[in-house]
Amino acid sequence: MPLPNHPFQIANSLAKARLGGRTPLKVTHLLTYACNVECGFCTRIHIPSETMEPHQVLAMMDSFARLGTRWWVFNGGEPTLVKPLGQYIERARSLEFHATMVTNGTGVAARIDELKRLDLVICSIHGPRDTHDRTLGREGAFDEAMRGVRMLRDEGVEVCLLCVLNERNRDLLDAMLCLGEELGVGVAFQPVVETQLGGAQVPLDLVPRQTAMTDAVNWLLEQKMADRPVSCSRAYLEALMDSWPNRPFGANCWAGRLFCEVTPEGFVVPCCSEEEYTFARCHGPTVGWERAFLALPDRSECRSCWFKGPQEINLLLSMQPSHLKRAATNAARGRLLWD
Repeated sequence: MPLPNHPFQIANSLAKARLGGRTPLKVTHLLTYACNVECGFCTRIHIPSETMEPHQVLAMMDSFARLGTRWWVFNGGEPTLVKPLGQYIERARSLEFHATMVTNGTGVAARIDELKRLDLVICSIHGPRDTHDRTLGREGAFDEAMRGVRMLRDEGVEVCLLCVLNERNRDLLDAMLCLGEELGVGVAFQPVVETQLGGAQVPLDLVPRQTAMTDAVNWLLEQKMADRPVSCSRAYLEALMDSWPNRPFGANCWAGRLFCEVTPEGFVVPCCSEEEYTFARCHGPTVGWERAFLALPDRSECRSCWFKGPQEINLLLSMQPSHLKRAATNAARGRLLWD
């Protein structure tokens, strides 16, 4: 994976953040909460919301580019359900963003001509065919996703599989790594997280118990040392093992200072753990995107989630020598920083 454009600008933004400044280096845009499947552990799709008009989305992207954004993530719901997605990808390219999409993969093949312009696609796969289809409640979802993944790989797009670790698939981790090896892609793991986002709650029987989580993470660490495609940093896995199921991680959180999310209707929120905290002062279409971002609260002491994306960033920015050395080595090899 090539480094993003403007590395000196990124370094300057990181230095400024250390002195108390804010730059939205990474923005995750939740294009929609709508989805064509219903995973048993996803509560996001139960949130009713409006969506921004295409001209508002494009103006938002331009505004964040002026604020120093370099990474842009299209997420949902399911982003391939959004008709103007291709238009947004083209704008991301013109702004020289490193463009990522998170998807269940079922709509990739139909839109490959647009999606091949992405830098990275994270495809949610939660086990072998039968387990995955049962988890999503859609027969054929696994085969549809695999077809899309192979098409993306043929187009030269970086792909990573994301497996949400839960009680129904924790015995299938080897099968997931075998799939990653077959496809030539990394496999990231993060635990299912209890939440009432959108008024729904994750069933408790899906949440791994402490002993089960410890065993699973220990095994993943062993496989990572054996050079299998575990696309999680050792630091993340060790922090997960040490903290589960209590409040996680000791690293300060940079949500709202170096990364943020934008909800479908245009509220800027710190991260994926706080999508329900929508305040009028953070509504970008109304107050402007810079004001909305700068109005975010200080979340540096937050210890509320195990989500892999933000926690990998937080661990990397803790500036511990071992984390920095790992990131530099991976960058030199053209790999994801947290591999």
